[in-house]
Amino acid sequence: MAAVKGVKIEGLEELRETLETLMPREAKNILRRTTYGIATKVRDQVKERAPAKTGAIKRSIKAKRNRGTRTNISSSVIADRSGGRTGSGYHWHFLEFGTVKMPAQPFINPTVEQMRPQVPELYRNEFGKQLEKEMKKRAKKKR
Repeated sequence: MAAVKGVKIEGLEELRETLETLMPREAKNILRRTTYGIATKVRDQVKERAPAKTGAIKRSIKAKRNRGTRTNISSSVIADRSGGRTGSGYHWHFLEFGTVKMPAQPFINPTVEQMRPQVPELYRNEFGKQLEKEMKKRAKKKR
């Protein structure tokens, strides 16, 4: 699945100032959890739209934390080979794009395009949740 590109998030200066008050490790963990949280929302939407002949495709769609680098944090939504013998995640591209003998039943690209305008708001909401969670954890440690 292609990565979502070209998303502009407003309020980055405020975000930067907030992250500077946290320890770098905490900030990175917040961003990891935020990115993974958005990937799980995308996963849920893709699963909802997936054609369910046997349910194997739906079971094979998963959110995954990518390794990333020191400066790059990423998560992705994948269709792995689990979910059953026939119709497993290996076959998602046949459904999405079709074959000579089977018409396309797109379920991934329409979901991504539908969610693309929502990404900044999803990011803001998820980041807020994760920041609150981290602040509660920090306050609990101080006691």
